[in-house]
Amino acid sequence: MASFQDLNIIGLKDPNNLNRQRCLMSDEFMDFNHPDVQLQIHKLSEGLDDPWDIAKAIFRFVRDDIVYDFAPPISGPENWKSSVILKEKRGFCHQKSILQTSLYRAAGIPSALTYQDVIDYPLLKTRYKKLIPDGILSYHGLSVIFINGVWIRQDATLDSGLCIRRGYRITKVTKGRETLLPKTTIDDKPHFKIQKEYGYFETFDPRFRDGILSNLSAWNEWKSFVKNEHLSM
Repeated sequence: MASFQDLNIIGLKDPNNLNRQRCLMSDEFMDFNHPDVQLQIHKLSEGLDDPWDIAKAIFRFVRDDIVYDFAPPISGPENWKSSVILKEKRGFCHQKSILQTSLYRAAGIPSALTYQDVIDYPLLKTRYKKLIPDGILSYHGLSVIFINGVWIRQDATLDSGLCIRRGYRITKVTKGRETLLPKTTIDDKPHFKIQKEYGYFETFDPRFRDGILSNLSAWNEWKSFVKNEHLSM
């Protein structure tokens, strides 16, 4: 697997130190001024006034309409642009969180990124064990939004279809609360455990992207393994 384990990318420890104005800006990754992204946020927010209702609509869209792909095709830097991710309708956690963050910003909700090391216990019972022997997914990416005066993490990584097939709990937004990867599966077996936090980022760090692009052969080997084994997260 193209791994982030050797990186040392650390963000702000306290989300309150994020610059909220920058967390509303379009940039190389959150290119929400693109007409496709603008059209999508118009559809999602039409008729909604409460920021939480808009945030829920964005969350559900990214969770389910952007299918989680453990090994999506990657050809160049454009694969980390929110407009391209929207067009492709699939992506891994970094891509989904970029699009999610971009849509929040397009709706006027300050949004940033955060990263974690998470242990995915079900992976240890699959053929992934030989590639990820400890089950740790390094630098798992998710969004964080500033709403009603506080920063709240929102993880829309796993789509409902995947969760239903695998017996996972479906993540849902509850007003005023964080939405993180579930600690247990539907049958109450261990699922995810946050092992390490890497802080908060006002934009996507290109070192993640460049690490993959500099070693596309390893990424393509990983992609081939995932597809051949018909495995997913």
